[in-house]
Amino acid sequence: MSETNKPERPPREDPFGQRYLRDESTVFEYNAWDNVEWPEEQEILVQQKIEKQKSEAIDEAKAESLIVQPANQWESFYTTHENNFFKDRMWLTREFPELFEVIEDKPVIRVLDVGCGVGNTTFPLLQANERLSMFSCDFSSAAIEILRKNPLYDSNRCSAFVCDITEEIDAIPPESLDFILCIYVLSAIPPEKTSQAIRNLVRLLRPGGCIMLKDYGRYDLVQLRFKSQRFIKDNFYCRGDGTLVYFFTSEELDQLFTSAGLKKKENFVDKRLIVNRGKKNKKLLLRLCCETLKYRPYLEKVLNATGVRKILNLAGINGNRSLALVLLYEFLLGRSFAKVGDPLKSIILSVEKEIRLQESHLSEVGETPESVKIESVSNIIPRYARINSVLTSPELAIEELENLGWTVGKIKRHASMKRFKKKVREMELQTIYKDPHIDNLLIFRPGTDLHENPLVLDGRLVLQDKASCLSAFLLNPTPSSVVFDVCAAPGMKTSHLSALMENRGKIYAFDRDRNRAAELENTIHRLGVSIAQAIHMDFLKVDVYEKKFAKVKFAIVDPPCSGSGMAKRLDFMESVENVDERRLKSLSNLQSMILKHALKLPNLERLVYSTCSIHEAENEKVVAEAISDPVISGRFELVHAFPEWKHRGLSSTYEFGEKCLRADPQTDLTNGFFVALFQARK
Repeated sequence: MSETNKPERPPREDPFGQRYLRDESTVFEYNAWDNVEWPEEQEILVQQKIEKQKSEAIDEAKAESLIVQPANQWESFYTTHENNFFKDRMWLTREFPELFEVIEDKPVIRVLDVGCGVGNTTFPLLQANERLSMFSCDFSSAAIEILRKNPLYDSNRCSAFVCDITEEIDAIPPESLDFILCIYVLSAIPPEKTSQAIRNLVRLLRPGGCIMLKDYGRYDLVQLRFKSQRFIKDNFYCRGDGTLVYFFTSEELDQLFTSAGLKKKENFVDKRLIVNRGKKNKKLLLRLCCETLKYRPYLEKVLNATGVRKILNLAGINGNRSLALVLLYEFLLGRSFAKVGDPLKSIILSVEKEIRLQESHLSEVGETPESVKIESVSNIIPRYARINSVLTSPELAIEELENLGWTVGKIKRHASMKRFKKKVREMELQTIYKDPHIDNLLIFRPGTDLHENPLVLDGRLVLQDKASCLSAFLLNPTPSSVVFDVCAAPGMKTSHLSALMENRGKIYAFDRDRNRAAELENTIHRLGVSIAQAIHMDFLKVDVYEKKFAKVKFAIVDPPCSGSGMAKRLDFMESVENVDERRLKSLSNLQSMILKHALKLPNLERLVYSTCSIHEAENEKVVAEAISDPVISGRFELVHAFPEWKHRGLSSTYEFGEKCLRADPQTDLTNGFFVALFQARK
């Protein structure tokens, strides 16, 4: 924050200078990653935790005593811990580089370290920049005494004093400081006094001076881990030692500082992912199991050889066939057999001769590990690309693709799945098919890279999986209609809706995440959609009875889900995937809430509910909960959508299952998907 009115400079890249998780496969390389968006369903778990904290709040009289006499707790804290609690903040050079920039005609830079404690900020700065002159203040006299006794304390460069910044600050002349540092300080002040504290600090800044802040953000792990008898009031707690802590939002801080006369330079929220690296071995084991399963047909043939099969009866394996297969995989195909423990390694080596004989025999009859390997599902799904009729016509798109060397083949409309799979399996490199189910959808050979194709680059072709196209295709809104696209980012379905509506009408596209909403808006513009409005808002907070939504007749609800249907995740094979039942329950609750909220739209005629999940809890169970509501079932019925699609919902468990659609890689050559169509009763 700064008093200057100079133009706001762009945010520095990677402002926290830490680690950014750009490849999920590397998640276990470090203990923490910066700016990681948590799954949206986490919001429900957070709110449940906060409500539990509220129900077990601290006694009001005790809370009042802690607020009225906070100095007592800090005196006790520093008397107990002295200088053994906090570590020196060596990251200051990275996060606040302004403190080390050369200011012309200013040989001395005057800095105030607010809430200095025992000097964990003061001393690293004095050592790093000899041009700094420090003022250091703290609420605790015990802390200041410890700081002054430090051998690094130099009264010529540092002045340390006791101060309550919520009251007038007399030790420093007004408008004399270049920088003020508030590192985890404002959060220790009761929120009703924060505004006054900031005004007191601002009076000390010279024109152009800056306040630099780092503090606790709303729903930090520290906040969520508080147990009973810690909650005082909203986002304000006491720790076990009696000290106080408040958790801010960036919007709150903006308001507090700008109302004190400052101009924002930067205001970042670092959403940090803390990694339990102890789970790494579990992940590696899961991957080993998946690799074993891919080669299982071959490994079973090796294990079934008479001389090899006897290892099942040996101590250490004790009939565990899965363990035997994993050991055989590592011995024949893996890279880590040398790391296998000696007892298990000796079992395999005891039948090495028999294993090699069976390996040779299988080779003679043409069976190798690769010849019988179970193919990865992502390698059998073709590349789908939807012609964006907002920017071009199907005829022109096909013509340009042919000019680029592609040949358009034929698949009969609504061809059988057996025929469809055969045609895809036999596709040649430069062949294109028109999809037999979805209009304007093209099929390319599996693995085809289209990212540099000129039609893709300019938005005339949209890379979108076939299953993802089902939502808008089945909703089929009429041109000039008004549509809701709930949880719309990244915007592919919004674009598809616009194409079906001939870019006429109105689409309200919602997403609650700021970054995803920005991505949604970019997609809309890039694909030529002029009728959609990207709205950064939690759909559950949308007033569906608002007058401007009275004409909404169509809606897609494609809520946050586990993503378990994505082919790249299915490569780990559901049979060995560790399903997080708690997370599924949370997602299911969120999905039900969003679906029911959308079904409240007063003039709604058709709604599609869809997920890219394979789990019943997120699919049929959510639909069942919705139609069990007498108000909803009185207004809407499930439609037997797209009867030509043979893969249906779970009809053995749910009476309505046959009316729903499912899709999966092996059956339909798509990602895993679920669709249900609600229609207003006549």
